[in-house]
Amino acid sequence: MKSVLKGLGVAAMLVLPAAAQTAPMAHVAQGDLTGFTDHGADAYLNIPYGAPPTGDLRWNAPDKPAPWTSARDATKFGPACIQPNAKPQAPWSIEFFVGGPYSEDCLSLNVWTTAKKGDAKAVALFIPGGGFNQGGGGVPIYNGAGMAKAGVVFVTMNYRLSAAGFFANAELATEHGGSSGNYGLMDVLMALHWIHDNIAAFGGDPAKVTVMGQSAGAAAINALLHSPLAAGLFRGAIIDSGVRANNTVASNAEREKMSDAWVKSTDATTLRQLRTLPVDELVPVANSGFRFGPSIDGQVIPGMDGPVMNVPVLTGWNAGEGAAPPGKLLTTPVSRADFTATADTLFGADAPAILALYPSGDDATAAMHAAGHDATMMSGASWIGARGASAPAYYYDFEHVMPGVTAADYGSYHSSELPYVFGTLDILNRPTTDTDRKVAEVMQAYWVNFINTGNPNGGALPQWAAFDPAKNNVMALGAAPHMRPIADAAKAQAFAASNRKYLGN
Repeated sequence: MKSVLKGLGVAAMLVLPAAAQTAPMAHVAQGDLTGFTDHGADAYLNIPYGAPPTGDLRWNAPDKPAPWTSARDATKFGPACIQPNAKPQAPWSIEFFVGGPYSEDCLSLNVWTTAKKGDAKAVALFIPGGGFNQGGGGVPIYNGAGMAKAGVVFVTMNYRLSAAGFFANAELATEHGGSSGNYGLMDVLMALHWIHDNIAAFGGDPAKVTVMGQSAGAAAINALLHSPLAAGLFRGAIIDSGVRANNTVASNAEREKMSDAWVKSTDATTLRQLRTLPVDELVPVANSGFRFGPSIDGQVIPGMDGPVMNVPVLTGWNAGEGAAPPGKLLTTPVSRADFTATADTLFGADAPAILALYPSGDDATAAMHAAGHDATMMSGASWIGARGASAPAYYYDFEHVMPGVTAADYGSYHSSELPYVFGTLDILNRPTTDTDRKVAEVMQAYWVNFINTGNPNGGALPQWAAFDPAKNNVMALGAAPHMRPIADAAKAQAFAASNRKYLGN
């Protein structure tokens, strides 16, 4: 099994079809599906939720999928959306990536369930991360069998990436009534509509949908919390590694300017020619400077000011995120001069006050780590406090460090919480322990409780209090989960004052 992890075909590793005579079946609006049993859950893969966004449908809102007449084989993942080839880099091993094939015809989702038709279980839609440039629902660590067995109907999805998903253009704006871009977000909205129309076939309740997202998926949720088009499509949001005080989204004008520069790097000059570009050219080359993503388009995202959708939120960061200087390892020594220069860049006029709270000698490594961690956590706390919603928010700091040779260098790094939440530790090529499995059991229970009720608490789990700005209270997640302040009062006050400048108050 371990040798399989060395290839790029790991997306199929957890999905070995059962014998045909025991295959589960489901009926959706487009036709019948033949699934399979995946680690104790019924799984249905590569279900189209939108028509192929190719030809004239490139850079259009997704259309409805076409029906099929005979039972559709739903035992293998469909292609991920067009993106760079998967190239693992530390600390992420191959299990965090989706391998090829990649295609523009990629609008599909995957469902895991232990429910039966007629049940009304809560539903989670997971929106993958990857910087809006890579990723997809078939990433091995996203396997949903564990979440399904824990009591929810679990869905992963693909959405258009990079230029295919977020190209903004004046000619497109004219074609679409004044706005362009955000096609990847339109895909997420289309998937949510498909879930509302079809999830009952898998024993799910369309009135009990929670959106989950990590990194770029978290950013997508942040944007959709401001979208009138998302109203009523979900009742809760889980936002992993994605809320901060300066939670900005580019203007459409900024996206158009960057998109125009990208067009000049191609051989096309008109929209018609752009729609016939080879699909591989929709992926900008590495280090090209072209970074596509959501924008304030006036329709999908009218703006990012004002209150967000009033739904319960579970959100947080991993303790290693922000702890090291940009581009450095946790084991990289940091001098006081380096620490001061980094603080000056990040906090400007607020830097001296913040630096004074983290004294050190010439070796400022520990001080830099503590300040970076506190800054990240307090930035998220400022977002929660300013969101203008009465529904509770539950804030976490994931402190547990995944074992392996990269542990000391990266600590609790970006996305390392996901195998614990999804219960997919066993596929990792790492020496996981009983402690890891205990952390995973608790993490999954909190997340599933939130999906079920909008509150992570239940059973014998340590009590997780809703975030209170006056207390700056956070759930420290690890071997012994417990509530604590994010930082002492002086540090919290200093970061809060700095964050208010981003928030305009």
